[in-house]
Amino acid sequence: MKAWRRQQVEDIAFITLLDFRRQTGRPLRAPVDVDLVGEIVCGLLWDWDELPEPPRTKVLAGLFPDQGRVVMNEKHAEEFRRKPGLERFTKAHEVGHWLLHVDHNNLQQNPQILIEADAHQPSFWSQQEARTSLQIDWRERHADWFAAALLMPANLFIAVAEEFDLREWKSLYALARRFDVTISALCVRLEQLGLAAVDANGRIHVTASQRHS
Repeated sequence: MKAWRRQQVEDIAFITLLDFRRQTGRPLRAPVDVDLVGEIVCGLLWDWDELPEPPRTKVLAGLFPDQGRVVMNEKHAEEFRRKPGLERFTKAHEVGHWLLHVDHNNLQQNPQILIEADAHQPSFWSQQEARTSLQIDWRERHADWFAAALLMPANLFIAVAEEFDLREWKSLYALARRFDVTISALCVRLEQLGLAAVDANGRIHVTASQRHS
């Protein structure tokens, strides 16, 4: 497994967005159209079906690389409807797997099934090799990094975030709606980019520039 650093993943997400802009002629704006990015840049097909779930594992989506297809799990359609941004983040996560973890030169000889589970029990299934829990965890972390960078690209995100008072939860929720992501994904991205952090008690800590905005 390639040991991706977060900045490398950020760069790949940025290049993906540049490729999307080049092919479509569309300016980069929020919210990023993850469906079109997957279709146009990666050639992926989106589908819905019921996916099997191992015991104590919630499977939100499956990536079938040899088919170039991402299947969203219909078993959790209500959860996707109930949590704005979850479907988009899950799709961006699978695009991350496609770009970071799939051997595109060897798909027919080594068909793979990448299964996306919930954050507590990420899972990787392969027909050819077993994966350790540590490797599974890093694959999921890579894909999460990619999803955040794709849906909230740093330059765009920072510029838009400056329009909001990040000291207030209502502003964080408004910013999450602007990028069409979950509030949890937004809070992680704010911390990644050094804009704000939320502690275990739900208190928001912002940078000096935000405190004086």
